[in-house]
Amino acid sequence: MENDDEKMWLSQIPKAMSSRLRPKSVSSILDRLLTERGYAAEQSTQLIQDQWRIAVGDALFEQSRIGKIQRGVLQVHALNAIVMAELGYSKSKALKHLQSALPGFKIKDIRFLLNR
Repeated sequence: MENDDEKMWLSQIPKAMSSRLRPKSVSSILDRLLTERGYAAEQSTQLIQDQWRIAVGDALFEQSRIGKIQRGVLQVHALNAIVMAELGYSKSKALKHLQSALPGFKIKDIRFLLNR
């Protein structure tokens, strides 16, 4: 009899669900979906471009192209050497603007590259 009572009590203890079967939060599903589909990268690229336009103005924006961010360094491709020199003059102002407008990207520096 004691054995039956023990089995009954043990059967009422919830068993740990495997991680595969546990319910997932909506935010984790959306994050994964956005990442898999590439929407997050598109949105962040657009956000950086919008802020870059504000930082350097329309004329320099049209003659430069945002590259990738590696180890906190934003790569910017310049159309020619003159544009690259102009961007160099605007670098500190642009960097301060990007750092305040986009703190999540942790941009520490800007590197200008000549577009070939």
